[in-house]
Amino acid sequence: QAAVMLSRVARPVASAWHHASPRASWGRHCSMGEQPAEAGGSLTVIGFGSLLSERSARSTFPDLTGFQLARVRGCRRVFRHPAGIFFGRGIVPDTEGKRQCSSLSVEACEGSSVVVAVMQIPGLDFDALARREEEYELVATPFHALDGEGDEPIGEGLMCVPLAADEDFVKKWGLERYEVAYGQHGIKTIWGWGPESGILPCPIYLRHCVLAAEKAGPVAYASFLDDSYLVDRKTTIREYLKTRPDIMTALPPPSLMERYNG
Repeated sequence: QAAVMLSRVARPVASAWHHASPRASWGRHCSMGEQPAEAGGSLTVIGFGSLLSERSARSTFPDLTGFQLARVRGCRRVFRHPAGIFFGRGIVPDTEGKRQCSSLSVEACEGSSVVVAVMQIPGLDFDALARREEEYELVATPFHALDGEGDEPIGEGLMCVPLAADEDFVKKWGLERYEVAYGQHGIKTIWGWGPESGILPCPIYLRHCVLAAEKAGPVAYASFLDDSYLVDRKTTIREYLKTRPDIMTALPPPSLMERYNG
């Protein structure tokens, strides 16, 4: 989940995205090879899930600097798409339909906001970041101070948002990559899961995100629980965890214990 310092000019936010073809409209869409960067060769990355804790963020980006919490306005978090890496790491429960495979994304939601983590990553190559976040589009997104004071954003960074359609994944990475990441696991769509689809968060990943948010402090923790939703866009993660207390007690496999522990 991620975000490049570009300007301090706020951009308009759409009131909603179409569920099947989400599109961020509050920032500038970047493409492979653009290499947007700050002076000194750093990218500014915005994390909204497992990167919320500095500990977890450093497990992914050991050389990060300037870690801080901030707020992105006009959006909410939704567990709405499967992540190929969860199948590859063997952490998708073998339940009917293997529907507990969802990762996290953000989508436009007027009047809402989410607490995020902002960090500078020296020497990070934009194309490499795009490959790491292959099912997303990287969008330059303004962020505001955590306390919410003032109308002007305090900076801008690259944040992961959904691709407009599955076809965009194939155009960027090829059909063979789609088959390796998704097709071989019986997944026929990345971003076509509607509110009634019943896709659910991958339990190990959800626990990881909750622990990261908790370590980030009470404001980030409350935001994650109350500003993150299941694919139905009605059930908050706080509400969902009340029905699934097993998620927070189930441990990752030993080989992933360090990585998936907030």
